Amino acid sequence: MRIGLLVVTGVVLLVGEARGQGSVESDRAALETLYHATDGPNWWRHGNWLSDEPLSEWSGVLTDEQGRVRALNLYQNQMSGPIPPELGQLTRLESMSLFENRLSGPIPPELGQLTRLSTLQLNENRLSGPIPPELGQLTRLVYLNLFENQLSGAIPPELGRLTRLHTLQLNENRLSGPIPSELGRSTRLEFLSLFGNELSGPIPPELGQLTRLEILQLNENELSGPIPSELGRLTRLDVLLLYENELSGPIPPELGQLTRMHYLSLYENELSGPIPVELGNLTALTTLRIDGDTGLCLPREMRGTMFGRLAVGQDVPLCDAVTAFPLAAVCVLALALVVGRLRRRGMERQPITAGPSAT
Repeated sequence: MRIGLLVVTGVVLLVGEARGQGSVESDRAALETLYHATDGPNWWRHGNWLSDEPLSEWSGVLTDEQGRVRALNLYQNQMSGPIPPELGQLTRLESMSLFENRLSGPIPPELGQLTRLSTLQLNENRLSGPIPPELGQLTRLVYLNLFENQLSGAIPPELGRLTRLHTLQLNENRLSGPIPSELGRSTRLEFLSLFGNELSGPIPPELGQLTRLEILQLNENELSGPIPSELGRLTRLDVLLLYENELSGPIPPELGQLTRMHYLSLYENELSGPIPVELGNLTALTTLRIDGDTGLCLPREMRGTMFGRLAVGQDVPLCDAVTAFPLAAVCVLALALVVGRLRRRGMERQPITAGPSAT
């Protein structure tokens, strides 16, 4: 019976390989292609690569019980050149960490075939071109780090399918266009970093659905429109960075619900109006960066709050100080009108005298 089970298992494995699910030999071929494409002889760590040793003995390679590649840890390894599409053959791969190298060229869409991946780290390379929408097929991803590359084009809305993501870092690229509202579906996100791109349009209110979010970095883009009141739902938020955009209108009072927040940065926008007194509830705040020379002003009753003290340190004027001169001007004008009216009434009560008669 046991022999029969082994035979059946072997047949299943062979059928799986025949259907394109890969094998140890196809994994070996994919790794050899990677070595040749990325200047393997000059890697800092390349022990046993291209040898006849089991793949588990190759530096940076981890395998499962069947000898299939499970993890590829070649970060900080002086790799250069393009990522070969053949890596899409590593269908048992669960983690790929190639960060801090000199990899260039596009991200192959074939990586979308690695449906077991939970970690994909290609950050701090020289990758260019668009983010392939095929990455939206990697529904087991927990960490997706593509930051500090030269990626361009729009953020694919397909990334909203990655509902297991805890971390999404696309910052410091050349990405443009809007922030997809579909990202609001990744409700397990704890860290969302999109700063240092060329993103435009409004902040999607759907980001308010990311209630596990602890860090939100949208700074240094070209985002416009109001700050969505829905961000007040992100009650676990510790860091909120919106500076150096084109955001306008008032600060929503709902941000006063973010009572765990330590770092808030809103400067170099076009925000205006009185700062909501509800922001006085941000008692955990330790760092505030806000403009003191725009249309924002601080209500006098907020001066004693942590937010108020930090705002005064940023030279945000008091609201009554802002309106003092206009009010005084109105009072002077009103007084002038009253005096003028009294003078006219006095003149109207004087007798009318005829001019010199003609002789």
